[in-house]
Amino acid sequence: MTLSADQHKWTFLSKYRVVILAVMSLIVIAYLFIVRLLTFNRVWWHGAALWHRCVCAIIGVQVDVIGKVAAGGPVLYASNHISWLDIPVLGGRLPNASFIAKHEISTWGIFGKLANLHKTIYVKRERRTESARQRDALAERVNAGDSLILFPEGTTRLGVKVAAFKSALFAVAERADAVSNHNLQIQPVTLSYTEINGLPMIRNRKIKVGWIGVMPLLPQLKDVLSTPRMKVTIELHPPVHYDDFKNRKDLAAYCQEQSHIGLNRAHRHEYQNGPQ
Repeated sequence: MTLSADQHKWTFLSKYRVVILAVMSLIVIAYLFIVRLLTFNRVWWHGAALWHRCVCAIIGVQVDVIGKVAAGGPVLYASNHISWLDIPVLGGRLPNASFIAKHEISTWGIFGKLANLHKTIYVKRERRTESARQRDALAERVNAGDSLILFPEGTTRLGVKVAAFKSALFAVAERADAVSNHNLQIQPVTLSYTEINGLPMIRNRKIKVGWIGVMPLLPQLKDVLSTPRMKVTIELHPPVHYDDFKNRKDLAAYCQEQSHIGLNRAHRHEYQNGPQ
């Protein structure tokens, strides 16, 4: 399904939101820079979370959370991936957690700068020669007590189903289990966009929020900013540990299954409110 040129135009609402987002971002970034400078980078997440929550509020995204964040140490969150909106949605709710992202994002202008403020960890997935070094760097962050947010599908999807979780991306869990002083927990997560303008987010409306990897970002960004309001649910599944499984392939399959179950739960709610 494609959108017409008219649907990609900047509306009054989208222009208004861009201005408010720009002003808010300048204020929060200045605050975050000062706080990090004064605390030697020890305090960073609260400012980053504030930015993410403000983004959601400004663009009319209501976030509901089901379940509890794993307590007692660093967590590797493994979530399905639907849209660029997943970043502010999760970034404002998962404490002391940095994203694991592809290296190209660091070059995306203002988006790259904002990602840096959230202490995003960049990996070059196409360079297997660097995989061991990158895995060790991620394990060091866990050993320092930081949590990590991983999108194991490797790309965004429409949100109709959960694609296979790539077991190679769970190498950080394997390595951290071996070298970390912490008892790393792995918590499967389901993201589901459930309502748009008060109506169920049935299949033919998912294109409004789902950002397929081949789609240009700007038209999809305009479309989201022109939508008055939407609702998203974060479902946090019970955490597990790496040594609960034979290998990371089994761990990846388990996390995918949990995310899939959560998405099906959300779909059943949607379909009760309208046809597919």
